[in-house]
Amino acid sequence: MSSPTDPDQVPLSPAAAQLSAALQARAERVTVSRATLMEAFRDALPGAASGDNARNTLATLLYEITDHGIIGLPTSRTKWDAGRPPLPEQVRIPTTATAKTSATRQPTSWRPELNWAYDAQLTASQTKDLLACNRWFRDINHQPARRVPVPLRERSYEIFRYEKRLDTLITGALFAPGRLTLEQLATYREPPPLAHRRLGDGDTLLVVENSDTYATLRSLLEPAPGRIGYIAFGSGRAFEASVENITELTDIHRIVYYGDLDAEGIAIPARASINGARHGLPPIEPATALYRLLLAHEPTAGDTIANERATSLTAWLPEELRQAAHALLTKGERLAQEATNRNELRVEPDWRW
Repeated sequence: MSSPTDPDQVPLSPAAAQLSAALQARAERVTVSRATLMEAFRDALPGAASGDNARNTLATLLYEITDHGIIGLPTSRTKWDAGRPPLPEQVRIPTTATAKTSATRQPTSWRPELNWAYDAQLTASQTKDLLACNRWFRDINHQPARRVPVPLRERSYEIFRYEKRLDTLITGALFAPGRLTLEQLATYREPPPLAHRRLGDGDTLLVVENSDTYATLRSLLEPAPGRIGYIAFGSGRAFEASVENITELTDIHRIVYYGDLDAEGIAIPARASINGARHGLPPIEPATALYRLLLAHEPTAGDTIANERATSLTAWLPEELRQAAHALLTKGERLAQEATNRNELRVEPDWRW
């Protein structure tokens, strides 16, 4: 089941973090215009911004950043365009816009990696964080062994004595294009493992959001996997990062996903697809036949989703299912993938590949 997540515990996806940082570096006012938004998108993610799926990608990332409380989207329909999915004419970034510039005394000189800081308008908190980075760059100057890359939270603890500090900083203005990078800090985001099983020689990976449905589909597919070469347990939002591990699987040319039909369940594969594309993976497709079966079940109560967001979410689904899924979301209903249980799938042949 897709469950509510605490944004403080679930980091932004890599692409969303880059867009968030680029936006906050440009937020001189509370309201950020559409032109500035598009400029930040092109600057942070030039490949995605020029791609065929740019509108869907931007909408997906904006909603993710909003869910973390970093920006606010318009509540009036007049502040959205008429495209599909709709995009906002402006966004709000209250925390950046209301912050006061730093009164903290800056060092006589920043390290070369931080030369950009001389001309930056920094808050007191940002200055404090940069001073910690400045000390780290100074201390490792003659210690090349300390520049060997280590995982993000290990480096964060070394620099700040707090393992989660970089989780927050990489979404903010200090990591905007042309400023700090993970490469400079000799660190990287380690994706969580992707639990999977080899079923056959097919070229398709099936990813399943929840554990019981994963076990059911694995068991039913093992005797006759068809095109399914591997099946993987997505583990909810963990798949947005663990998708990177698919590059280690051999002969996979297609990735299909089956999850809950609710806002989070649909957003997960859309966000994972954006991250996967950055690693050369094919787009993540919906397991259409399984979703078709799921939509035949009686829905239960869920969160009511605004029309604009429902349109953005359902853009990931095949056209034949969008209208039904859109109605489900806007009526405040949901369908858990567990509704298509083992007994139904055992006798229903049409979902197989």
